[in-house]
Amino acid sequence: MHCTYGCILISSLKLIIKIFRSLTAYDHFLIFLIILSVLKIADVFLDDGAGAGIHFLILGALLFVISSILFFGFKYLTKQKKKYQHALISTFLILLMLSHADPDPVRGILVIFLLYISKFFITYKKQTIFNPIAFAIGTTTLIAMVIPFIEIAPLDFSGIDIRFTILGQLVPIALVPISLSLLFNVGRIRKHRLALAFIIPSLLFGFFFPEYTDNFTSFALAIVFMGTAIIVEPKTSPHKANEQLIYGISIAVIVFGLHVFKVPNALVLGLMACNVLYFIFKQKRA
Repeated sequence: MHCTYGCILISSLKLIIKIFRSLTAYDHFLIFLIILSVLKIADVFLDDGAGAGIHFLILGALLFVISSILFFGFKYLTKQKKKYQHALISTFLILLMLSHADPDPVRGILVIFLLYISKFFITYKKQTIFNPIAFAIGTTTLIAMVIPFIEIAPLDFSGIDIRFTILGQLVPIALVPISLSLLFNVGRIRKHRLALAFIIPSLLFGFFFPEYTDNFTSFALAIVFMGTAIIVEPKTSPHKANEQLIYGISIAVIVFGLHVFKVPNALVLGLMACNVLYFIFKQKRA
């Protein structure tokens, strides 16, 4: 009997490993984002009550509906072969990165619209210039800085700041899937050097800002998530080892400089700047 149970367990583990290996890096990443979203939903229901949880679900559902309509609309109009899976990944990222406390319909639609402008139109010789998430949130931020009725996109990473009470202590449970993603997802696309080159100096720079040291756990979650899920985007980040190190450190330094001058949403604006610099470098090297 024990042997039978043991054989079943071993066979099940082998099947899970086989399925895991058959999945693409994008499959792994989408699963990772779904896990984070489920944890966030549970966190909202447990901490803020059923009303807040239902509000979050409705907000998320509307975001996916609008995103899907725009994706298939642009795909039909441009006749480009874009994968819906990538649209889902981008929508999950926006849901997890932006604040849900004060949703603004105009700003929300603008972010999603700019996401697909970047995906479908901001290219040069079929090369993607900007990380779509950085372009969408960053450009919305720049527009809000000059147009009064549009507010700054609330980039607070509240969707990943998930904490459950365990043994009387608030534990940042999101750190578990984020760390696993750093180990496995980032490893699949061979971007560990890039992720760590951004994460380590960024965490060190964080000690210079009281607003981060006062809540360093939230800051660290945002930085590790940014390094694990955003800057390693394959189409807009380098593949060579030395270029990854330079690129990651450069983003951290530019973001630090923007923070010094109190520029809002410095994380995405710094990434946008490095997207442009790396694109120029690729063109000169070609």
